[in-house]
Amino acid sequence: MHDSHTLHNSQSKNLLQNLRILLWDIDGTLMRSTVQGGYKKYFSRTLQKVFGSAGNLDDLVPSGMTDTQIMYEALKSEGLTPERIFERKEELLEVFKTEMATVLAENGEPYEKLAGADEILAATDENPNFVNALLTGNLSVAAQAKLQSIDLWKYFDGAPNAFGEVSHRRNDLATEAGKLFNEKYDFDFKPEQFIVIGDTPNDIACARHFGAKCVAVLTGKNQTREKLAECQPDALIEDLTDTEKLLEIFARL
Repeated sequence: MHDSHTLHNSQSKNLLQNLRILLWDIDGTLMRSTVQGGYKKYFSRTLQKVFGSAGNLDDLVPSGMTDTQIMYEALKSEGLTPERIFERKEELLEVFKTEMATVLAENGEPYEKLAGADEILAATDENPNFVNALLTGNLSVAAQAKLQSIDLWKYFDGAPNAFGEVSHRRNDLATEAGKLFNEKYDFDFKPEQFIVIGDTPNDIACARHFGAKCVAVLTGKNQTREKLAECQPDALIEDLTDTEKLLEIFARL
């Protein structure tokens, strides 16, 4: 006769060995801002309050950058180092949250969820073979504000999410996601159990750096099929609208 505890452990170990961890990017993948460059308002106010200047923020093209990388790129010509950004992380998050809320209240950056996002998150959320988490360059306070405004935060609340305040380098985020999952489940997940879903070459590079799989979605700004195909994601899809097909892809990778 099996000891039920041992059986339970081997069952849960089996489940964890077969688990597919879906790491979602936010902007251009699950949602988009309906105002071009709307984010610059609260970024600019935050940088001025915390560091006294917004530097060359207006000239940046931030697609695929982490929020902390945007701050660094905007102010590096004024001598700002990544270390100084992370030293002031708590203050930055606090000010950013306030400034972002103010801009959103002024209706400076309304958001819309992308077609199919809700359906695929609901389907994977109910399926014991998958677990959803965020791998995003957004600061945690920004990710929460954006996703709450379009009612998608419920899929990620309490998950081991990797946010932009972890590092200014996006590649570090996947490694961090791996650590967070191993800690939460007390299990050593293999990198290939993770699937990064994103809309930029940076998302693909980040997945590759960690050894994860990658699904690229053609819903990002200024991205072309050629550009993404060149980076050789494991799957390249138009959008998130075909839930069944997506589930199939996730299960197969």
